[in-house]
Amino acid sequence: MAKSAKVVQLFQKPENFIKSRARELQLGNCYINFDWEASGIASALVSRKHTSGNVTLGFYLIDLKCLGIKDAFFKFNIAENEMLDLVDYISGVEIEYEKIHNIIYGAEAFANDCGFKAHKDWAITQFILEEDDDKIPLIEIEFGEDGVPAYYVGPEDNQVKINQILATLDKNVGEGNYLFYNDEDEFGEDEIIEDDNDPGFKEIYYTLTDNYRDKFEESDTITLDEDHIAEIWDNKVRLGLYSLDDDLDDKIMECAEEYEPVFDVKSVESLNQIHSLLIKKPDMPLFYAELFLQYKVFGLHAKADAIAKKGMQLFPDFLYLRLYVAHAAMVDGELEKGLKLLNKKHNIDEAFPQRTAFAEGEFMLFYAALCQYFMASGNLVDAIICSDALIIEIYKYACSENAVLNVLQLVKAKLKQVE
Repeated sequence: MAKSAKVVQLFQKPENFIKSRARELQLGNCYINFDWEASGIASALVSRKHTSGNVTLGFYLIDLKCLGIKDAFFKFNIAENEMLDLVDYISGVEIEYEKIHNIIYGAEAFANDCGFKAHKDWAITQFILEEDDDKIPLIEIEFGEDGVPAYYVGPEDNQVKINQILATLDKNVGEGNYLFYNDEDEFGEDEIIEDDNDPGFKEIYYTLTDNYRDKFEESDTITLDEDHIAEIWDNKVRLGLYSLDDDLDDKIMECAEEYEPVFDVKSVESLNQIHSLLIKKPDMPLFYAELFLQYKVFGLHAKADAIAKKGMQLFPDFLYLRLYVAHAAMVDGELEKGLKLLNKKHNIDEAFPQRTAFAEGEFMLFYAALCQYFMASGNLVDAIICSDALIIEIYKYACSENAVLNVLQLVKAKLKQVE
């Protein structure tokens, strides 16, 4: 007779371990974004310590105003350094466990009363927290505004979703018993619009710049070759290019399309959402670029530099990030830093000779950065040569629009001096 064998389970799936044993692990450090009270959006991180020194952590994206736990995920048995990288990503500060417990569970309960369920992964990540019972002291946290739900339309909320949320609020708290904010245009920039009934903006542009060049071109030093720039545009610029890796190109294009509503809005919520996305997908270079831009918008320059440095190290062929940083440096007056990032060249094909083709956006960013450099250096004719290239797609790229408008302001001021 064969001996009966004892089946020994050598490992558990992380989800099963978290549900059955995470609360047996010692609580570790907890973190939250520094501006959670002002913004009403919290990126909360709670860790548990393994005996090996590693940690398992839960991440929770929380809307304290209305919707509760909008996102949740876990990282299982990771090194503490990896957790600290995540803390940097969320601009985190340490917080005591009891307070973060009250924030998370309180937001979940407040949203539930409004008719909104927590993110599906809350079913797992709640077990990284302590059980919500009388052992945890109650701490007063404000949810909603003045005690009523306040729904702020988010960057990913289309009209269908907005209508669903409003219908849920009407049903659960009653029409007129909540606040509704739709500030979709709050961060929008004025665009240059051509009207068929008025002189075209480009016509005005060329009239003014031609007038300037007639009067001052001989006195300015010219370093750029307009014909060479036109040759680059005609022969080396194509759409749908992000790197030398075709597979990565496809992934970046898909990512750009999927998260365009988040990237387009510059707000605390979109900043936190990009943090969350980067934590989930650290191999996506586009998130580094978008996070850099968000940091710059909010004046967090040290964090912008840190995320840019890391992104450029990880993805040296992703020119968009490098060019974003160069452009920002020029705008900030850090001309040498910006020129160094352009490899101290005045044409994109010379700066990056390993590339045989460039994306349209890369072309625009390069010459927008160079345009800012020449304006700051007092070389307005070379700045005009750059803006002549940028005006090709002025209605498509903000960097082109800003550079061209800055050039026109200087041109008008200069012409006015000689009137």
